[in-house]
Amino acid sequence: MIWYEIKIKTTGEAYDAVTDMLTNIGAGGVAIEDPNDIISELSKPDTLDYADDEFLSTLGDGVTIKAYFPEETNIPELTELIKEKLKFIGQFLEIGEGFIGISQVNEEDWSTSWKKYYKPFNLTDKLVIKPSWEDYRQKNDEIIIEMDPGMAFGTGTHETTKMCAVLLEKHLKSSDTVLDLGCGTGILSIIAAKLGAKSVTAVDIDEVAVKVARENSEINSVSDKVTVIKGVIDNLKKGEKFDIIVANIIANVIIDISDKISSYLKQDGIFITSGIIRERKDEVLETYAKLGFRSIQIEELGEWVAIVFKCLDSL
Repeated sequence: MIWYEIKIKTTGEAYDAVTDMLTNIGAGGVAIEDPNDIISELSKPDTLDYADDEFLSTLGDGVTIKAYFPEETNIPELTELIKEKLKFIGQFLEIGEGFIGISQVNEEDWSTSWKKYYKPFNLTDKLVIKPSWEDYRQKNDEIIIEMDPGMAFGTGTHETTKMCAVLLEKHLKSSDTVLDLGCGTGILSIIAAKLGAKSVTAVDIDEVAVKVARENSEINSVSDKVTVIKGVIDNLKKGEKFDIIVANIIANVIIDISDKISSYLKQDGIFITSGIIRERKDEVLETYAKLGFRSIQIEELGEWVAIVFKCLDSL
């Protein structure tokens, strides 16, 4: 089968948002080439791979995203749509060079080429992300989460996912119920379930993300705990409340749903959120402060911020 390969050159801070956009408009697969990840992997003392300086110099700067669309796609319309979406994202994030071209490729050429750079890695000291095709021997009390890059973003490599995972590990108790808003691949839902959550409700507006999150829950043997729903926060049952709500999305959406969070949060519950660029941290903090929330923990990694909120009347 022939596919159209759409290539976009972007920045480390914007690639999650760009990848999410591409999957939402129908990409059949997305491959991400981040030279920093490759250099980091090759520089590990125990790596079996070797690359000389000439190869490393060809990697360039920025993150290259390759998105794949079926051959029946109307390419002129798709190109205009992508440029329009990139312009919108550019209002909030530095997107870099942007759209750089289209080519045709055979399915077998793109479906496996990225695998050599996706290795098991520690998301936290306790949590390990492992692709399905890699062998990994569990150490001590490590929790193994099997995640494959695919049609929805969120494999654990991004700073926002890492911070949310760390905060879940710190705050989650074994009897907790969790709501994962904008679940993507379901990685945070799976982490919550494996950390001992009683139940997890995962919600995403994107049909592809819902499908992938369900598949990943089954792969990780937590589908009995994780329920995946297509929709938004308004689609949840009235009166349903959770001990923890986690939302790794973008500042705009975090602000837009601010007046609804308390309706779904139990007394003494906490709201963990990330996907916030540094420049918008104060805006998010001020929005939630006006609604009776107080930040009890703030983490920053790279250009990103994660915040843990609690209602003032439950402190």
